[in-house]
Amino acid sequence: MNQAGRRLPSITVMLPVRNEQRFIAQTLQQIYDQEFPRALLEVVVADGMSADRTAEIVREFAESHPDLRIQLLANHKRLSSSGRNLALRHGRGEYFLLIDGHVYIPRRDLLSIAAELVSEHGARVLGRPQPLTPPDISEFQRMVALARQSPLAHSQESFVYSRFDGWASPLSIGVMYRRDIVEQVGEFDETFDAAEDLEFNYRIERAGVRCYTSPRLAVHYYPRDSFSGLFRQTRRYGYGRAAFVFKHPERFRIETIVPAGFVVLLVALPLAGLVHAGFLAGWLALILLYASVLGLEGWRLARRAGISFSWRLPAIIACVHAGLGVGFLDGMARWPAKLWRRIRAESR
Repeated sequence: MNQAGRRLPSITVMLPVRNEQRFIAQTLQQIYDQEFPRALLEVVVADGMSADRTAEIVREFAESHPDLRIQLLANHKRLSSSGRNLALRHGRGEYFLLIDGHVYIPRRDLLSIAAELVSEHGARVLGRPQPLTPPDISEFQRMVALARQSPLAHSQESFVYSRFDGWASPLSIGVMYRRDIVEQVGEFDETFDAAEDLEFNYRIERAGVRCYTSPRLAVHYYPRDSFSGLFRQTRRYGYGRAAFVFKHPERFRIETIVPAGFVVLLVALPLAGLVHAGFLAGWLALILLYASVLGLEGWRLARRAGISFSWRLPAIIACVHAGLGVGFLDGMARWPAKLWRRIRAESR
């Protein structure tokens, strides 16, 4: 029971990880430090065959903290989706809470608040904002966090950077699920290795289940610390978006293909300029307009944050666009064959 006399639910924390030796001990320690009854808490770490010391660190932590039930499972498929499903199958909690390996949990009562919201609102799904502002990050990472809040670098359907408190769609923010949700909509789709949470939450939304979200549940994610890392991350997101659109074409939005369309124009117009100089002039005009828009947005963001303008702000937004666009095009090229193989396998 909590202080209000309400019954507390048992919680399984799902940790799908791969090569997280830098952060995994900190994440486990922050879960261990939660002001929540240990008898009602367990952690299931699904390790995607890490090539570093991630699994060894988890084993050492479990041995030195025997009062917290920690399961370490081998995720042989190495997919985030399959790791989540392993946790769902082996966890015994009434609720399953997703926490990634590279996060910062800012408060020790996060699980208690989650239990309070579940009891108070009868929520089957809880959501949270995921700001990119943990402590001790570099100047570049702070720039990424600022740029990602821009409407040019983040979907306006998403609540992931908002401070909204109340009922909302689980699509972008659902992270904690009552066990019967999985029984109702099925597990995570293991053909996805990106956007699997988006696809899972969409099935929940389609089932008519809403999500209660609160800034008190915020967990901070570490931004990528280089342009190359940011490009790889957003390319993966773009690939996942293509998979999502193939599976759920009714959820297609124009904003989904804008980055991909821009990438196509950037490549196609100069090639067309070999045939007619007008296309090259159009390409130069497009570049100038794009640079101007990003420059103005970078100036706006810097002014709002009270910092000096930096060229890295518009460059980070451009990197996000490039990653999403290239990833979406890659997914559009690969997913028809993948979907066909899946249909054939299911028809046997």
